[in-house]
Amino acid sequence: MRAAAGILRLAAWPSSRALRRTRVLYLAALHGTVDIDRDARGIPWIRAGDERDLYVGVGVAMAYDRLWQMDVLRRRATGRLAEVFGARAAGSDVLARTLAFERAARQSEALLSPPARANLAAFAHGVDTAVRRMRRRGQLPPEFHLMRYRPGPWSVSDSLAIVKQLGFHLGRNLQQEMFRSRLLAERPDLVRSFLAPKYPPGGSVTIAADAPAGPAARRGDTALLSAAGAAHLGDLFAGRQGSGSNAWAVSAARSATGFAALANDPHILFTQPSLWYQLGLDLDGERAYGVTVPGVPGLVIGANPDLAWGVTNSTIDTQDLAVGERTDPPGESRWSQTGVVRVRGGNEISVTAAGGTGYVDLPGPRGAEADPVALYWSGLHPSTEAESCQRMWRARDYPAFRETLRGFGVPVLNLVVATRDGTVALRTAGIVPRRDRQEGLAPAGAAEVAARWSTTLGFDELPEVVDPPAGYVVSANHQILPDGVGPHLGSDWGGPYRADRIGELLTATPTAHPDDFGAWQMDLRNGRAQRILPTLLKALDEHPPESPLAVFGHQSLAAWDGRDDADQAAPLVFGALARVLTERWITSRLGAAVADAMTDATLQVDHLVMDGDARRRLGETEDLPVVVADALTEAARRLADRFGDDPTGWRYGRLNRIADQHPLAAVSETLRSLYGSPPTPVGGGGQSVCLMYPDRDGQVVEGAPWRFVVEFGSAGSTRIRDVLRHGSSGNPLSPHYGDQTPAHAEGRLYEVRLDSPPEVRRRLTLAPRTAGRSDRARRRWASPPASMVLTVTRARGVATGGDSNGSSPAR
Repeated sequence: MRAAAGILRLAAWPSSRALRRTRVLYLAALHGTVDIDRDARGIPWIRAGDERDLYVGVGVAMAYDRLWQMDVLRRRATGRLAEVFGARAAGSDVLARTLAFERAARQSEALLSPPARANLAAFAHGVDTAVRRMRRRGQLPPEFHLMRYRPGPWSVSDSLAIVKQLGFHLGRNLQQEMFRSRLLAERPDLVRSFLAPKYPPGGSVTIAADAPAGPAARRGDTALLSAAGAAHLGDLFAGRQGSGSNAWAVSAARSATGFAALANDPHILFTQPSLWYQLGLDLDGERAYGVTVPGVPGLVIGANPDLAWGVTNSTIDTQDLAVGERTDPPGESRWSQTGVVRVRGGNEISVTAAGGTGYVDLPGPRGAEADPVALYWSGLHPSTEAESCQRMWRARDYPAFRETLRGFGVPVLNLVVATRDGTVALRTAGIVPRRDRQEGLAPAGAAEVAARWSTTLGFDELPEVVDPPAGYVVSANHQILPDGVGPHLGSDWGGPYRADRIGELLTATPTAHPDDFGAWQMDLRNGRAQRILPTLLKALDEHPPESPLAVFGHQSLAAWDGRDDADQAAPLVFGALARVLTERWITSRLGAAVADAMTDATLQVDHLVMDGDARRRLGETEDLPVVVADALTEAARRLADRFGDDPTGWRYGRLNRIADQHPLAAVSETLRSLYGSPPTPVGGGGQSVCLMYPDRDGQVVEGAPWRFVVEFGSAGSTRIRDVLRHGSSGNPLSPHYGDQTPAHAEGRLYEVRLDSPPEVRRRLTLAPRTAGRSDRARRRWASPPASMVLTVTRARGVATGGDSNGSSPAR
């Protein structure tokens, strides 16, 4: 690993030389000057007078910050990870080829407007420009040297494929549909207990019951997969799917400032660097700030001086499994394509993908006869969400913003909006099938699924609310419409607990102040405990446990304030108790393989705690007090095995730790020390507004890497506060690789103003190459000897130079 360390040192070397050179990069493709300014956090602010030039600048800046991450995301979407990572990535590549993300991206590219496609091509040109100069100087990100390969040219379809792949993994219904197929095939005796979702009675809904009623409920037909076929699909799509988010907006009338305000903290996997990329844009004075995904130009979430928007996963059902032979409608033809997954150090794998309009065929289990199965999914339809990302940030009022969402396909999102004039709104965007109630719970016959996907909901049929009487809107992955109201959108919603708590905070604060929003994003109240803990404590009071450890657990739960605080023992005890109850009621009956496929186990267990009839139907013979006392005794024993026999030393933060790592951190201790970060003890949990979602070992793998609050004000002022776990750079030697992490852990936010330009710490200027320049001058200016920092701006009298990766001056 000495060689690895040496490569990293070489990657840092040009930054000191960049201080001594002031250069401008001349590009033939530009129409005017582009400035890439870096603020104190290294965040790029791209300023241009021409839209294409702006996106060239975005490509240059993003490549210098996140090139290797962009390449990994591209490879994951197009099925080319195994070329770099070998056999361990082959399964991911086979899935990407089977689902034909790249083909779907090319179809969507054909649907883009000429200006939108030109912007994506300009972005690709900017990326390739940066890559050429980094390669010429041996300054590619060190991961390329360590893995011994070079990045290929960027394309428009690369950006679109990344969107398709991320959109698929934000889907929530497929895994639960596969669980139900296994339940029907392997444990039909438990169908009555576990087939139907268990959304809590009285739980929050996003939009009040003022929409027209939808069609009458009917039970959708189901088609049984064989046990082997269901298990095979479970293996094919193994891994947790679906992320959540919190977003809310308050109207001017409900805000203490007299202006509308918005908060958003989108939940995704904790990675290093983050999957979000902070970006400021300025097109001839039109300024905006927010985040996008590396590889995707524009803004996914953000604000301009007049409008702010956030997003959450809608959790609408947009994935269906169809069983049996299909007959495509007249005029529609099937397609088939064969490709090769190249495996580094291994044998190539041939993959044939096939399908038709809106669906792909799924492979069956080897050596077993099974009916053909197809996946219908919104992302297999051409769509223009990448164009929306270019247009949303330029909208100045809600009607204009709404129009930017036409053509949005995946992921299907709820967008929460606030405007300077005081409007607040929530709008769903994406491709949603028209289905009857109860359809989509489990796989169905090919003809039925094809019929429900033959038409999709029109843009004006999707959920929307503008300026509701309550004066605020909240979206937290909970049920969107009340039962029986409006179109049927699905059944597998996230729990209402976060939405309930946000609504509670807003209701208790008639005129909310945006300064409170950052604290609310860190709120630790466990909504699940708020619902079921009184019942559990009543049971324990009726039948107290006897072991000293369980007695301590009982006492800690009785004294608990319901907050998932890292310094308390009670949330640790509550989580352990819930896991033992899950094993008793679900895992012991379904078996580990089937139980692991259940994505709504939390709500199922909560339902069993609260409903004695449900426990009896399940076959539970013991009274609840006995069950809970036994479960707490076992939970306390497990905690003692893991954290010691002295329960006074038990702390939730010893388990609840963010363990995000760079993909190379597992290669060696040296790389782990460079790329990884030590686990961070945190508060919050799976059912708190401050969401910290654990894996099976209790380590936090998902949460809100980015938090965002926007407050409008008078005289055109827009105050933005945000923080991104880690930072803007993907280079571990950059000062901006982890500079925001302490603030993120502490709940602090940095301020950004749109009514004045950022304080420029570094600047890279791109300028058009004019025909009058001599060849000698062109060579001299087009090939600077140190990084692409070509104009160095002095801030407060201090000259600033290139970043530690020697790629971008302004980082």
